Amino acid sequence: MKEKVKILLVDDDPIVILLQKKLMEKAGLIDELETFSNGEDAIAYLIKNVGNYDDYLLFLDINMPGLTGWDVLDTLGEMDLSASLTVIIITSSIEQAERDKSKEYKEVLDFWVKPFSINDFSQLKNQASLLKFFKDQKEI
Repeated sequence: MKEKVKILLVDDDPIVILLQKKLMEKAGLIDELETFSNGEDAIAYLIKNVGNYDDYLLFLDINMPGLTGWDVLDTLGEMDLSASLTVIIITSSIEQAERDKSKEYKEVLDFWVKPFSINDFSQLKNQASLLKFFKDQKEI
């Protein structure tokens, strides 16, 4: 049986969301995508949908008004989602301290600095655990 998977994109910049959606589409990522302009809405979505999905791939901006990406990660760490959560930090920050901080979270797979390219998204196919998020992945 195929796992139920969902991609979440959280960024306060609508242009970044649009660009990321286009790059994800070109890279062959699944259409199961929800976008959020703030961390509060993303957390509310996850709470509401607990049990509906087996795995989430979360692209998370860290510098947002309201809850920052760090706040979102801290909140998610306190929750029992009953689902696997993989996070890719997306940021315009080039601070090494930010990159180092991301390593403190077990859910964080990678740290990307904006702007991105299609290659960034295509490289995710090299992660066996993320193949399920691609359209061309064969059901096992």
